[in-house]
Amino acid sequence: MLIRRLLPSDFVNVSALDAAAGILSPWTPTQYAREYMKHDTTFCWVAEVEGRLVGSLTFWDVVGEGEIANVAVHPDFWRQGIGRRLVQAALTQAAELGQKRVMLEVRQSNLAAQALYFSFGFMEDGRRPKYYVNGEDAILMSIRVDPNFS
Repeated sequence: MLIRRLLPSDFVNVSALDAAAGILSPWTPTQYAREYMKHDTTFCWVAEVEGRLVGSLTFWDVVGEGEIANVAVHPDFWRQGIGRRLVQAALTQAAELGQKRVMLEVRQSNLAAQALYFSFGFMEDGRRPKYYVNGEDAILMSIRVDPNFS
């Protein structure tokens, strides 16, 4: 598995990956292009297995705090450590930026993602009722960043 930065040539494939992974409102290639242009505040990684794009993560630097905006792993590659490696990349970036905290939101029904985040030490901070387009609650989570994380 290779974790690398998102390239413009990935925009169409990463958008399709979001949809395949079950993201309720997947970003379009144009939205990825806009995020890509924010080089100093947006960081996007993809995971490749044998040349196939199988995972992605977008991370924002928001006024000195980190926010994981989205994580997607193709269902054919669930439970193979891809999400873990992508989250590690984001937490390493947060430590390098000197951030004190990283936040995210996750669907209430996405128990596998919650378990992944809890395994890193994320804690539940609250909920946004009926946040998602399907009426599902969002669980708000955060973690204090270890400056030595790598």
